[in-house]
Amino acid sequence: MLRILTDQNIYKLDQFLPEEIELITYDPERPMPGLEGFDALLVRSLTKLNELIIPVIPESLKLIGTGSSGSDHIDIDYFEKKGVKLIDAKGSNANAVSEYVITSLLLWSIKKSRNLSNLKIGIIGAGATGTSVKNQLSKFGIPSCSYDPPRQVRESDFESASLDEVLSCDILTFHVPLIRKGDHTTFHWLDEEKLHGRSFELVINASRGGVINELALLEAIENNIISDVIIDVWEDEPNFNTALVEKAFIATPHIAGYSEQAKLNASKMLAEKLSLFFEFDLPDYSCLYTPKRLDIANLNYSLYEFILRLHPLREYDADLRELCLRPDKKILFQRLRIDRPYRFEYPYLELCKNLINGLETLNILGVKTFNENP
Repeated sequence: MLRILTDQNIYKLDQFLPEEIELITYDPERPMPGLEGFDALLVRSLTKLNELIIPVIPESLKLIGTGSSGSDHIDIDYFEKKGVKLIDAKGSNANAVSEYVITSLLLWSIKKSRNLSNLKIGIIGAGATGTSVKNQLSKFGIPSCSYDPPRQVRESDFESASLDEVLSCDILTFHVPLIRKGDHTTFHWLDEEKLHGRSFELVINASRGGVINELALLEAIENNIISDVIIDVWEDEPNFNTALVEKAFIATPHIAGYSEQAKLNASKMLAEKLSLFFEFDLPDYSCLYTPKRLDIANLNYSLYEFILRLHPLREYDADLRELCLRPDKKILFQRLRIDRPYRFEYPYLELCKNLINGLETLNILGVKTFNENP
């Protein structure tokens, strides 16, 4: 029998796997159980795995997977040299993150009375998430350019924007992995040097903490080089930067990719990769992807109010700000990420058609409608 040790918070994983697989869960806030006798280990981004954590790899362990899109918390070279297969859920939350970006942009533009179609957005990273962001912006007629030199090297049909072009944009949004070494490092990509002589209306980071030098970012805000920031990821996470929270237009606890569908996608991807590696069949999980019908009675909501009813980023923002003076803020930061029910992505939300008449933005976001019963 196949035995898998998994983080208890990998969402509904058991429903994507056949019953004959023995699935043992562990609490990531406690020491990890011994790995002897397990064929696979599945973790999330808050669990770091390297030679210090697992100095001896049991013969039974053939595969390690992460339920996150990024894998910078795992020493891939170490485990691959030991013959352990590595899998991830890259791209599983691409739409969720792109919805976070467009939602925060819409809220910002309403509050600041800015016309987004008159601003150009530079997208740093053109992988699954950056591409999804670009598609969202295109739906709203918002001009953008994508900067991704490594992808240009890999793919002959992709042309990256130049560094000068992307740094000349009004708004920057980041969608890259955290890479600390090599030719295309992203650690502290946005730093004093790149900020010198520039100005930005808004900077958004929903990729990885450390991609932006937070000290340089704070200094740029103080010097009016950057007008606003929207931050979802933090350099010393979970010990988030309270000074940056206070300056941010929106500050959230690494939840941009948190949605019902993104979490299901991550488990689905892990299950599919497990089935290929260990050669077993998957059950039918289509019933898990069902839309949610919302009962909202107020016909007088503004667009701003409707967005806040459909996306909880302002609720996360308020909760995070309350933690700034708490001595246990690191622990509570993690709790914020797992205690709230996952939101549904816009195409999986259904609203009465009468409610959103005249709110074309909600239709563009993908919100579905139904006719009220006579």
